Amino acid sequence: MIVFNAKAEARKGNLRSPQLRRVISLACQSRRLLVLGLLCTIIYACLQTGGLSGAYPVFKILLDEEGLQGLADRFVAGHRLGVEFAPAGNAKLLRVNGVDSGGEAHRQGVRAGDALRDPSQASAGDSLHAIAHAETGQGIAFETQRLGEDGPEAARAVTLAPTETPLWMLALQRVTTTLLDIAGHDRFRTLAIMVAALGVVVIVANVFRFFGEVMLAKVVLIAMMRLRTRLYERSLYLPLAFFAKQPTADIVGRFVTDFQEIQRGLLTLFSKFVREPLRALFFLGLAFVLDWRMTLAMVVIGPVTISLFWKVGRSVKKANRKLLQAYGQMIDQLTASLQSLRVVKAYTAEDHERRRLLEVDQRVLKQNIKLARLDAMTSPMMETLTVIGGSLVTLWFASRVIHQELSPSKFAALGVTLTMLFDPLRKLSDVYVRLQRAAGGAERIYDVLDEPIEQVDSDEQAVLRPLAKSIDYVDVSFTYPGAETPALHHVNLSIRQGETVAIVGPNGCGKTTLVNLLPRFFDPTSGTILYDGVDLREATLRSLRDQIGLVTQDAVVFAGSPAENIAYGQSAAQADGLVREAARRASADEFILNIPGGYEAELNERGGNLSGGQRQRLSIARAIFRDAPILIFDEATSQIDTESELKIQTALKELAKNRTTLIIAHRLSTIQFAGRIVVMDAGRILDTGTHRELFDRCTLYRSLCETQFVTERTETPGPAS
Repeated sequence: MIVFNAKAEARKGNLRSPQLRRVISLACQSRRLLVLGLLCTIIYACLQTGGLSGAYPVFKILLDEEGLQGLADRFVAGHRLGVEFAPAGNAKLLRVNGVDSGGEAHRQGVRAGDALRDPSQASAGDSLHAIAHAETGQGIAFETQRLGEDGPEAARAVTLAPTETPLWMLALQRVTTTLLDIAGHDRFRTLAIMVAALGVVVIVANVFRFFGEVMLAKVVLIAMMRLRTRLYERSLYLPLAFFAKQPTADIVGRFVTDFQEIQRGLLTLFSKFVREPLRALFFLGLAFVLDWRMTLAMVVIGPVTISLFWKVGRSVKKANRKLLQAYGQMIDQLTASLQSLRVVKAYTAEDHERRRLLEVDQRVLKQNIKLARLDAMTSPMMETLTVIGGSLVTLWFASRVIHQELSPSKFAALGVTLTMLFDPLRKLSDVYVRLQRAAGGAERIYDVLDEPIEQVDSDEQAVLRPLAKSIDYVDVSFTYPGAETPALHHVNLSIRQGETVAIVGPNGCGKTTLVNLLPRFFDPTSGTILYDGVDLREATLRSLRDQIGLVTQDAVVFAGSPAENIAYGQSAAQADGLVREAARRASADEFILNIPGGYEAELNERGGNLSGGQRQRLSIARAIFRDAPILIFDEATSQIDTESELKIQTALKELAKNRTTLIIAHRLSTIQFAGRIVVMDAGRILDTGTHRELFDRCTLYRSLCETQFVTERTETPGPAS
């Protein structure tokens, strides 16, 4: 038996949540959409930061005497001389705030704190403009003066040659010159143009954000569809032993609540986790350009923030997993109550069911409150850190402005930039929480996906043909998963090809378990089942189940038309004649034709608009249509009236000819035509034989005939031999 088990492989991963990584890799299969979406997100982050960087020149125009032209000239001139100049304003001297150790000015002995003066220019602003536009290598004579503790030192002459202006600085000069030419050097018009330009940048940025979010959402939704398809496929191929220990409603809950958590987490990941770090990085870079010393001090709170969110995130993941489990229990309880509503009402147990659901709902409430508490903790933590850090930095900024170490425009620009920096950091805290919740959902999804399926058929396994000799149960025992008492004890039974065998016994004796082992819904705990001498475990599942037609105790009706139900798994339209013949032989044709729409009518899920007998006959018609060489009828006529049963018995007798038929029934008329009857009790075979033989020698069988079959015995002329 070849078993696929990915769970062990998944656990080898050394990631915090390998299951979440597998979900992400599934989303990455939509590479084109993902790349385009991320590219739009990156462009948005760049444009938004670019728009914010335009605030500095705006503040420069509004708050400083230096103006936009002076800023550009000072920036370019300082770069060309390797000097950081203080804002000139209306000053006569150029104050030096810093000197590049590898520049020409440093080699000429210029140091921070010096004052430079170009005798050929009227003001410091004119000097900066001349340096910014001077030819490369052209020496400019300056008088330099150093301020000492005892007053100004004697001025000395230095000659500085500006280096080549980089292309991007030339572009900056051209943009500034063009802007001022358009505005006519009028401050208000310059400001209006810049504000309009910033508005255009914001509009374009948000257009890219829109398309980016749409494409990333599509990536996530496609990934969720693929994951749902895989989960549904895996659920269909899981062995019934899995569902014996795992409530079906919990699996349904994973399709709903768990997928919602994963979808939210992936949307947050691909939008915020890419966009917000980029925004934070760009804002941080802009702040470093404005003043690296103060920005570096702000970064100190980063590790504190990360450690706090790390602890909160771990608690969120654990709490969310418990919440999802509680949701599964609630769906299970609700489904059971609604499906059994007739019994609930008949026993006036509405209050009892309400209390049971309330207990489950209270567990859901408890976990929801815990998650709400953890979610509510992140924003106040971030806001507190922001206020404390921002207050300290504001005081520091203000002190530098008061001591004329920082211009008002740079103070305003730094304040806006660092304020904007906290916005992506706050959103990133939400990303971590969302991802932890998604990780909990992903782990529950992959708990199912990593379960081993029934069997992967291989070329090495036998392909079964229609039964030629016999089916042999050899010392077969079976215990259901989680049960302590075996359902079957050392059963030995041989069923010949073409034989009709009826299996009877009290409830819970193992009748259904015995026939369920034949199509390998379960495998024996010990012992072997042979099909023409071949161990069923050594044959392909498909070839085995192709030989079997099944009518279960609970008549199964799928949503769709009667024709689709009868031809289940095949095209009803292509087999219309066979469908109608199967319905006629199962006595289903008469009620199908009376339904509005007939064979093409739409039936409710589980056949809610059919009676119990009608559902049973439709299920029998499905088995007749399949025309398999082995037939299994498990309580197949338990919900059918006597008239319909007589019609079905005739069809069964005809259909059972030259076929191997196993019948489980409580009605004597159903088992009378069986060639052999097997009596079971407590998982063991007590006796086998004909009706007359067993009635004479088997006490249990006689008791069944006198109690469970009593009505049938009085209605029939006499027992068949």
